[in-house]
Amino acid sequence: MADNKLFSIGTLLSLIKDNARQAAGELKEVYALLSELHNTNRTLSQTDLTRIGENAVDTASKYGRSTAEYLSAVLNANRMGHKNAEGFAELSLALQNTCDISADLAMQYLLAADHAFAMNGSVKELTQTLDGTCRLTDRHALSMSKLAEGLTAVSMQAAASGMDVQETTAALSALLATTELSGSETGNALAGLLTYLQQITGTINGTEIDAASLSDYENACNSLGVSLYETKKGIIGLKEPMQIVKELSETYCTLDRTNSKRTSLLEAVGSDPDQASALDALLTNYSLYEKMLQEYANGTGSFAAEAEKAADTWEGSLNRLSNTWTDTVRKLVPTDAVITAVNGLNGILSVINNITDKTNAFSTVGALSGLLMYTKGIGEA
Repeated sequence: MADNKLFSIGTLLSLIKDNARQAAGELKEVYALLSELHNTNRTLSQTDLTRIGENAVDTASKYGRSTAEYLSAVLNANRMGHKNAEGFAELSLALQNTCDISADLAMQYLLAADHAFAMNGSVKELTQTLDGTCRLTDRHALSMSKLAEGLTAVSMQAAASGMDVQETTAALSALLATTELSGSETGNALAGLLTYLQQITGTINGTEIDAASLSDYENACNSLGVSLYETKKGIIGLKEPMQIVKELSETYCTLDRTNSKRTSLLEAVGSDPDQASALDALLTNYSLYEKMLQEYANGTGSFAAEAEKAADTWEGSLNRLSNTWTDTVRKLVPTDAVITAVNGLNGILSVINNITDKTNAFSTVGALSGLLMYTKGIGEA
């Protein structure tokens, strides 16, 4: 009986040490990221860094991601000058996990939406954007990766044309649902259409758009009984882009596909077939755009619900367990020792190997046995 007890204690200590070794490597990465974060943003005090490191475990575990992934997102947000880097990083993490997109694409999407539509780093506004987008991707089986690529490509042009993030997302979604274009192709095609709708000269998608090209497009619209301009309070100005699309759609859809007025409008948006395809899809599916616009508006809470479901996976559980181990090792090992050893993994491992020499073995088992029982519980679940 005594031999079995000794064997169990030995096995337990061995398991603790194996997990601690793995946690040590992760802890090294955590401290390296915190060190880099301090180098990137010198306004962060040691207290700030400690708080960020401690909050990282809970935030990452909330979404079933690793502590290092969260800290990497905080670091990237700081590098880009974000005022609320931690909130921004949490949204990035949730977006990655919920929509299965890369960290880079998640960051690009959030930055594009924030910058183009003047959200000023507001986590609340970005969350509302993700709510609406998540609602559309879920209801219409759309790829979030494609939507993110599309918004990144068109956001600046859309904002400059007077479109808000809701209209832009709904337009991209309608195009992705009705064409075979990729995300970036869809964004570029929509950006090209907006230059004609807003009568802007320049180069778009490698094609020069001059005054003559814009005049041809305006004439094609006029032939369908649609003017690009309106008078408000005695001042003549361009109509809003999607208002023009709506008016064009009403006439366009009544014409036969071979009607010269219809084909002339498509030819007037240049030689890029993607732009013609996008214009045709928007005009023939304007009702879908309006439906998506309403669904977007009704999406409150959608993102949080999807994020919670996405985090409740086997992989998420393993990441949460790993985060707990890493944090446990951080608390057991003297901070000075870890900081000293951060430049070499072997140094950290030597600290871990000596834990049971510097502390009572049975008290160490007591501190971690509950964690191991938790591990067993997850496995059974």
